[in-house]
Amino acid sequence: MRPICFLSDFGLGDDFVGLCKGVMLRIAPEATVVDLTHEVPGFGVEAGAEILEHATRYMPEKIIYLAVVDPGVGTERRALALKTASGALLVGPDNGLLTPAAEALGGISDAVGLTNADYHLRPVSHTFHGRDIFSPAAAHLASGLDLRQLGEAVDPTSLVHMEPPGARKEGPGTIVATIIGVDRYGNARLSAAVEEAGFKFDAQLLVEAGEGEMPVRYVSTFGHSKVGDLVLVPDSHQRLSLSVNNGNATQALLLKVGGRVRLTLLENGTGSDAGP
Repeated sequence: MRPICFLSDFGLGDDFVGLCKGVMLRIAPEATVVDLTHEVPGFGVEAGAEILEHATRYMPEKIIYLAVVDPGVGTERRALALKTASGALLVGPDNGLLTPAAEALGGISDAVGLTNADYHLRPVSHTFHGRDIFSPAAAHLASGLDLRQLGEAVDPTSLVHMEPPGARKEGPGTIVATIIGVDRYGNARLSAAVEEAGFKFDAQLLVEAGEGEMPVRYVSTFGHSKVGDLVLVPDSHQRLSLSVNNGNATQALLLKVGGRVRLTLLENGTGSDAGP
């Protein structure tokens, strides 16, 4: 019985996650379901894709990834199941959510549309394919069903692809990034990768975000700053994160997902080490 890694933007305030898991366990009662997160920002396909891709480094090799961030539910967008070169399987909508993870797993070796109604929960809701189409497909695959039983073959090159989030350089010392996520501590995760930015630890920068600008120091850990300091730190995904030590940067700076942040290396900035 393969385990299932479940990601969505459903949140935990409603019954959506519980119903999906109930459907899966009715079909595959021995399956283990790993709740990766259900707090992807609503309709945040790009954020969900980045989280899912990152998870592939830590999950069991033969796991099934069930990912549901689906603003196009009820439209002509395709529902998919993918097999990767690593042997892992992915289930979700064809909106770019699955492809970064699939590429991280060695690429797509087979793909089908979830068109076989024998493996749908009936009646199928127009607004809840997570429960009625995607969850049953993941559970049947966990039980050992062959991928091709779920529907018609799809050309992998026809899938929607999504460019990974990045930053734009504005001269040798300035980058402009997008806020791609905010965690429960108020840290604002930026689209700029540590290696891409190229800043050195202890560098002094000017950050422009929201309505203001202020100095910020790039540190390797919160322990290298004082409580209340605004800092730039590398997060566990090796992306830059704008944070306040023991505080909430998002509230302090009135930040929001999708907002732009400009970081400029100050002329008197110093640095001891290139990024980790």
